[in-house]
Amino acid sequence: MTDTKNIILIGRTGNGKSTLANVLTNSNEFTESAGSISETRGIQIKEFEEAIDTSGKQKIKYKVIDTVGIGDTRLTAQGVLYRLAEASYHIKEGLNQILFVTNGRFTKEEINTFGLLKSVIFDKRVAEYTTIVRTNFPDFEDQNECDSDQQKLRNENESLFNILGVCKIIYIDNPPLKGRSAAINRDIREESRKRLLIYLATCQGIYKPENLDAMNDRIGGYMTENEKVLQELENLKKVSEEEKKLSEEEKRKLTEHIKSLEAQSMNLQKQIAARAEERTGFLCTIL
Repeated sequence: MTDTKNIILIGRTGNGKSTLANVLTNSNEFTESAGSISETRGIQIKEFEEAIDTSGKQKIKYKVIDTVGIGDTRLTAQGVLYRLAEASYHIKEGLNQILFVTNGRFTKEEINTFGLLKSVIFDKRVAEYTTIVRTNFPDFEDQNECDSDQQKLRNENESLFNILGVCKIIYIDNPPLKGRSAAINRDIREESRKRLLIYLATCQGIYKPENLDAMNDRIGGYMTENEKVLQELENLKKVSEEEKKLSEEEKRKLTEHIKSLEAQSMNLQKQIAARAEERTGFLCTIL
């Protein structure tokens, strides 16, 4: 058994990031959405193992971390930074790959978010461990079409590729598993998954910037406290589902306590983002 390979997914809302997480983990635990509003408000994590030999004895263990969708107008810049800091907290042992998910064009929000990863969460070497995953590409098995699209991407997004440098681009298709084409689309997804896993198996390096431990030390206490608050909130909301059995006074106290915990969690999230931001000493703005 090898050590866990940590994979972080980032990308604009609607680009198929959560769908890619389902394809990669061979599950349906990540909420897929084709709309402009992100269904991933917090990070989602799933671990899985994949055999790398015919006997099935040698396996690679992966941890896939699906982050918030970039461009979700319901999140502030500080909220985005908190989600990225939260993701970094779950990869204390290092990062294998960032999969930067796109459907063919990059926005200013995406470039800014990668800038946060590069300057606040990690450092300039993060580009060496970043792979662009081009989704929704029906011709992903045609190398000529992939080469043509890759040149187009590099020409049209010069500012991003100046940040990334020489960056690998992987082509896949992840069509929805709905309607009459569900069976065909499942086969397409499986072929895409094979391509991703073959590629990830070649990514042997583990990236752990010097500042990662220091940053996690800064946010660790807040993160642990927030986890406790969120767990208590979850337990209380289960109780609130049975509130018909409570007296009016008990209901009032329960509602007030839930609001207090929500405010406490929001304050902790702001402090985590602020601690992460201290590394560079400037206010990060997502436009």
